[in-house]
Amino acid sequence: MKTSFSGYYPPSAEQYEQLWKEAVIVLDTNVLLNLYRLPTTAGDELLGVLELLKERLWIPHQVALEFQRRRLTVIASERKATEDALSATSELVDDIKAKVEGLQIDKRGLGIESQPLLSELEKANDQLLEAIKTTHNAQLDISASDPVRQRLDGLLENRVGTGPASQAELDELISGGEDRFKEKIPPGFADVDKEKNPNEATFIFDHIKYQRKFGDLILWRQLIQHVKNSQIKTVLLITADRKEDWWWREQGKTVGPHPELIREIGREGGVDLFWMYSSVQFVEHANKYSTASVSNESVAEIKQVALFTPENSRNVREFQGQSRQFSTSSAGDLASRFLSDRIDTRLIEQCVEVWLSRRGELVEANHRGFPDFLVRSDEEVHGYEVKYLRSFDRMLMSPIVVNGLLRGYLEINEGRLSGFTLVIAIPEDDFFEIIESQRKPELYERLARLLAKYPIDSIVVGAVVDEKFEVLAHQKTTGRSDDSLM
Repeated sequence: MKTSFSGYYPPSAEQYEQLWKEAVIVLDTNVLLNLYRLPTTAGDELLGVLELLKERLWIPHQVALEFQRRRLTVIASERKATEDALSATSELVDDIKAKVEGLQIDKRGLGIESQPLLSELEKANDQLLEAIKTTHNAQLDISASDPVRQRLDGLLENRVGTGPASQAELDELISGGEDRFKEKIPPGFADVDKEKNPNEATFIFDHIKYQRKFGDLILWRQLIQHVKNSQIKTVLLITADRKEDWWWREQGKTVGPHPELIREIGREGGVDLFWMYSSVQFVEHANKYSTASVSNESVAEIKQVALFTPENSRNVREFQGQSRQFSTSSAGDLASRFLSDRIDTRLIEQCVEVWLSRRGELVEANHRGFPDFLVRSDEEVHGYEVKYLRSFDRMLMSPIVVNGLLRGYLEINEGRLSGFTLVIAIPEDDFFEIIESQRKPELYERLARLLAKYPIDSIVVGAVVDEKFEVLAHQKTTGRSDDSLM
């Protein structure tokens, strides 16, 4: 029975040994891009594993193409994450101090002096700020030299597949793709939504037009062509993608590669043994089957980054819930809160992008970093910057908000934008508290005061509720509120 249903059987112990001794090791795009998201030590250790296995590495042309196209976006995104963290950490102590002073703990006869505690908190916060600044300064900039790509260039020299030479060749690679997606034949059917935004649906390379939704299918068929032409019999694919169009899942657990993938590469490519590893599994097994030495800390970092990638955003909510179960009484827990805030920011930006798209806007992610999104119409460009505000009550004083307003105003004055909207995301609890306590008039008054001081086009306030961005208020510079966005 195993021969007829090989896709449903994992490798034996002997076959795992065989994979590590002789398999061609194929890397997915996100494995390469995640090197920019990892801390330096973890990135170096992962690259060290790849260097040990250099002679057996290979990547499809599609992987290399996607890496080159998306590299700068990932670098810019990582820098923006630390910029946001700096702003949030800067206001953290002021926020806590205001709340503690409001409690008037010293006057309650409890024998507790709040000032020494607040002083210790300020010291810890200063240390955290320095750590984040150091991290930010160590990150790559889009205009800087790129040591990560330089190392990959050396690793993958003469190990990249050939791309389509004409539109006809590419069209042949994606032939039947629509039918595969309808029937949910892997890989790639989970990427069908990539065609919804016309600005992001296609791109041109070498005068050939690519459809982004077929990226995984192109990768897969290029891999099958390569192993067939080279008569390769053993293949190990490493991917950071966690979607169901690559993996076989049952009862919430990942069993292995999707059985259809194992069947197809065997049938069409003549491969006898095919298996897949996530990035985490790859480094864990490298410690077991090779001379690699990847630390537990680096394994944890690789796992963490895999959860954060935009392609795996469905996993963010689950991890976010786990991170909030920590207490808040130690420096380690403060770092956990910082981690949770970082997840919030990425999830919120994704939800705002979907919200803008659903309004009929042609939304374009801004590779320059500020603002987050651009909406073009005729000769005009309207920018949208997303800021996460942990406390509604600090809206007028928040450096995050003021900085966003000032930068937007400057972009308009210098002619880079024709319009600008600041999107302020607040916690879900604050969102419902404002509605239930009928504080929306107060909210609109605050927004009007901000716009009077910083005259951009408008401010939108909302929250992520059930993984959708819901608008609470939209105030324009004209003084009018606009409920049409809600």
